Amino acid sequence: MEGAGNSSSSVERNMKERVRRKEMTNLLSQLAFLTKPPQTSKASGPELLDHAANYIKRLQERVEEQKGRHEALLKESPCDPNYKKTTSSYSSPVLNIRSCEDSTCLEVNLICGLNNNLLLHEIISVLPQEGAEVMNVIQNNAGDRVIFTITSQV
Repeated sequence: MEGAGNSSSSVERNMKERVRRKEMTNLLSQLAFLTKPPQTSKASGPELLDHAANYIKRLQERVEEQKGRHEALLKESPCDPNYKKTTSSYSSPVLNIRSCEDSTCLEVNLICGLNNNLLLHEIISVLPQEGAEVMNVIQNNAGDRVIFTITSQV
């Protein structure tokens, strides 16, 4: 009787070990899929674990870099009390239009930041549509600002 009880417990242990190994194989294949090891051939368990550990370290370093960049950008944002009010690189353009004394010319001043993707031809094309002839365009760079002065004749 002891032999029968002993053999059933050994069969049970063997089954548990098989299940454990299959589960470990599945986990290692999931790990290989998630970390994408550089080798296309089958890597051993310890190699996969080393690669995964290195992959996680690289990801942590990238997260720290991104946090640093995020904090630096927040320091530059207008929400920060230490933000310089004179910086126009993040503000919207300022448009100033004035008519000359004799009402035959029109001067358009446009002040915008360096980071604005402003296409000058879009602004200049509006003037002829409204019946003004562009006579002169002057561009001045002043620190982090660009100032366009457009003179036109009505």
